[in-house]
Amino acid sequence: MATHLPSVWISPNLRTALVFSVAFAFGTAGWCGKPSLNLLALLYPFVYLQSRRRRDALSSALYYAGATWNVIPGSESFFGTRGNLLLPLLIWVGLLALSAAPWIALYNRRLLPLATVAAIITLALPPFSLVTVAHPLVSVGQWFPGTRWFGLCLPLILILAYRRLGSPFTLAVLIGASLAAHARFHRPLQDPRIVAVNTRFGGSATRDILGSTLQDQETAMQRIALTHPDTLILFPESIIPTWTPTHDERWAATFAQLQARHTGLLIGTTIPVANTQANRNVLLSRGYTERLSYVQRVPVPLGMWRFGDRRNGFPLILRYPSTIRIWDRRAGVLICYEQLLVWPALQTLSRNPDMLLAPSNLYWASGTTIPSVQHVSAQDWADLWAIPLYEASNR
Repeated sequence: MATHLPSVWISPNLRTALVFSVAFAFGTAGWCGKPSLNLLALLYPFVYLQSRRRRDALSSALYYAGATWNVIPGSESFFGTRGNLLLPLLIWVGLLALSAAPWIALYNRRLLPLATVAAIITLALPPFSLVTVAHPLVSVGQWFPGTRWFGLCLPLILILAYRRLGSPFTLAVLIGASLAAHARFHRPLQDPRIVAVNTRFGGSATRDILGSTLQDQETAMQRIALTHPDTLILFPESIIPTWTPTHDERWAATFAQLQARHTGLLIGTTIPVANTQANRNVLLSRGYTERLSYVQRVPVPLGMWRFGDRRNGFPLILRYPSTIRIWDRRAGVLICYEQLLVWPALQTLSRNPDMLLAPSNLYWASGTTIPSVQHVSAQDWADLWAIPLYEASNR
C-alpha cells in the first residue's frame, strides 16, 4: 500500500518553480566538490518524479547548469581562448542540451517512473555517457559504499516503485540502506608500497621549445623514483608530453637501477599513432613491472577526441582493456575525464579490480572546482567497489 503525506494543493506554476529551484540547488551543491554534499546528486531523479507537466522536465537543464557551470572557466583555460568566452559558453550550452535531452524527450506523465529510469540508463550508456558528466548515479558510492551492483540498482528499483511506495517510505529506504551500508563499510587501507606522486609542473612544459623544462621534470621524476625501493610509483597523466624511443634510451640506466631496487613506474604520457597525426593518451609501465601501456578509452571530447576523426587528435577506443596486471594484482584505471563518466567506470569496475588508479592532469582547471569534483567522483567509484584509490594529479 502506498504511503502518502497529507496532500497540499500547489498551483502548477508554483510547483514548476519549486522543481526548478530544487533541481538547480541539488546540481550546484551536489557537484561543488564537497563529499558531504555530493549525496544530493542522487536525489535529482526523485525531484524529476515530482513533475506534473512536460515543461517541468526542463528542470534537468537547471540541474546540469548548476553542476557544470565550472566548465566555462575550465574550457577558457583548456582551449586557451584568453578571455573570449564564446567558445566556452557554446561548449557549456551544448553540454546542457545533450545532458537534458533524454529527460525531456522521454518525459511521460503517465509512465513517469519508467521514463526516469530510461533517462538515467540512456545517459549511462554510449554515446551520451561519453560526452556528458554529472550523472546522478556517480554519487551512489557516497550513499551505499561497498555494495557494488546492488547499490547501483537500488535507486532504480525505488524509482520504479515510487508511486506505489510513496515519498516517505522511499526516503526511509534510501536512508536506511545508506546507514546500513556505512555501518558495515571500512574504506580499504592503501598499500604503503604503492605511491601516487602529485606534481605542480603546470602546463608550460608542453610549450617549452628548447626542452629544458622537460629535462628538469624528467630528472625530478627519476630522483623521486630512485628514492622509493620496493615500490610501485604512479605519476600523473601527461607528465611527459610525448614518449618516444629516445626516452627509453635516455631512461635506460634509470630503469636498470629501478629493476635492481624492485621499483615499478607508471608514467602518464602520450604516444604517436603510426602514419597519422593522432596520439594516444597512455599510462606506461616501466622498471620492475611488465612493459605495457594502458590507453585512455575516452579522451576529452573536442579538446582531445575529435568526432569521427581517427587520424588526428586522440581517437576514441571503447574496446580497449579497462584493467592492467601489476605485480599479480588487477588494477583498474580511469584517466582524468574517464573518472567523471559512468560507462568507462562500469567497464573498469566490472572486472573486479583490486585497486583503482586515477592519474590526471589538471593544471588548466586551477581556480575552479573541477579538481575537487574529479576527486570526489573517483573516490565514489572506489568506495562503491570497496577498493583503495590511488590518485596522481599534476597541477
